[in-house]
Amino acid sequence: MRDPVIHKEARFVNAKAIFMLGVIAVLGLAGASAPAEAAKKGRVKYVAPTGFAGHAWGDLRTAFTGLPNEPMGVGAAWINPVLKETRFECIMDATGACDFNATLNTLRKTFEGGGFYVLSEYTIDGQGARMGDEENGVMLYPIVYQFCANWPATKKEVPPKFDEINEFCGVRLMFQSDPREQLRGKPSDYVTNYDRVLEKLLARFGRPANFTQRGRVVIETLEGESSDQSDRKFSIYRWCPAPIDNQFHTNCSASVTLALDPATGVGTVLYSTPLIWEFAFAREKNKKGDRLFKMLHARK
Repeated sequence: MRDPVIHKEARFVNAKAIFMLGVIAVLGLAGASAPAEAAKKGRVKYVAPTGFAGHAWGDLRTAFTGLPNEPMGVGAAWINPVLKETRFECIMDATGACDFNATLNTLRKTFEGGGFYVLSEYTIDGQGARMGDEENGVMLYPIVYQFCANWPATKKEVPPKFDEINEFCGVRLMFQSDPREQLRGKPSDYVTNYDRVLEKLLARFGRPANFTQRGRVVIETLEGESSDQSDRKFSIYRWCPAPIDNQFHTNCSASVTLALDPATGVGTVLYSTPLIWEFAFAREKNKKGDRLFKMLHARK
């Protein structure tokens, strides 16, 4: 099966052409134009997106009328149920110590998830979204709608009522920023599309996990100030990621991830519900180095 996350092709076309074909608004991304403006209004608390383009997370694939019949990519994985919690109660003996056998009988383990996971992705030709205003906004294209199905089983058989469990679980939005080589020689205050997208996400969702703002290093030379933008570091930022001690899924109804490939300048914004995280976890368990798992769990 074709891995929808490894599928890296992105068609970036003229913004006006996309608009003529059908541009939709990015839900919940309108806000202050810069993190500084958001800071003046106080720290922004993360509120998970509830869906995208008028559809809520959990809506069935059959409720979407504008998508093509066939997905652009499908991925699948299987894992055993994941241990969520272990509980026991100390049953004391006559000496006041825990009686081993009696205490062992109280041992209870709680599991979650497991079974088969299938992730399918769809996109509508020509449909993009603008983040921000007409002058300084960033065109996001393509828009990739993600659907997840999960069922407990050990045999590789698609359940007869697959359509009743195949639900809307995420969105992958791509954009084009400056590749690292094109940043060479740019002034220190040059703003990339990655910067613009990050600003909008900060204004809407607040600070991501492990977020720090670092000043630019400007070197004074005899010829004047210089700062090589090609040496910039681009972080993967995650809003409401999975806990470090439990990588199975996010505890929010949806997380947000911003990533960039500096070599190509291709950027990605991911809205991911817990089912997306579980799918990535299952893929990683089956074969180390899964791209989606790495993106969701990447550390700074």
